[in-house]
Amino acid sequence: MTTTHLARQSPLLRQHLSLKARLAETPLGLLPADYGDLATDTAQAARLGLVGRCLMQRAGFKGAGAGRFLQQHSMGLPGLPNRAEQQDNGLLVSQLSFDEYLLLDTTSGASAMISTLCTAWSLDDVPDCYEVPRQDSHGCLAVTGQAACQMLSSLISVDLRRHRFADYQIAQTLLNDLSVIVIRCDQGLVPNYYVLVDITSIEFLWTVLLDAMAAAGGAPVGLNAFQTLKAAMDSGKASLV
Repeated sequence: MTTTHLARQSPLLRQHLSLKARLAETPLGLLPADYGDLATDTAQAARLGLVGRCLMQRAGFKGAGAGRFLQQHSMGLPGLPNRAEQQDNGLLVSQLSFDEYLLLDTTSGASAMISTLCTAWSLDDVPDCYEVPRQDSHGCLAVTGQAACQMLSSLISVDLRRHRFADYQIAQTLLNDLSVIVIRCDQGLVPNYYVLVDITSIEFLWTVLLDAMAAAGGAPVGLNAFQTLKAAMDSGKASLV
């Protein structure tokens, strides 16, 4: 494909191309729009799908004043480590420890709030809060679908069933000797887990997850299908497939 300007590319770009993804140029960069028609992709996402979310905007803040800094910008905080809280603007605020926060924009566009926070922060103004470059330090994938819990639970030593691992709960654990952050953030009635890993290991994690889900009929899906599930959730129409 050709582009009118040099668009940002995911570190998984060659993986997407090798699997025949159709790329789309967005404000965030070149993203895998779909791997087939939307209906097929959406059904796959509801069953068991792997979504590349490396270009979704994210940021981090840590230190004794990090929570206060976020609250000054009207961010609702979970209040406890290993919990997340969804904001009305689509931002997911994850509390990794008593004084460290990870912010993920779950929408498909550029995040005005993350840009505002990063612009507003300075060590001079908030000396007890430090910015963490999560956009560059970590890659992000989404594992979605009714079989996602069973598949992921076979790879990590965490029981991900809903009654043991609720929506917006976080696990910081190991997956194939990789240190990962797993955040449950369901799309309505469809289970969904964001999995973050050091950016240098993102291709390996992609391969591991695809191999693990193959036996259960899992496959990569595009962002159009993923956003379709989210839109259904937002309108209250999400249902089991």
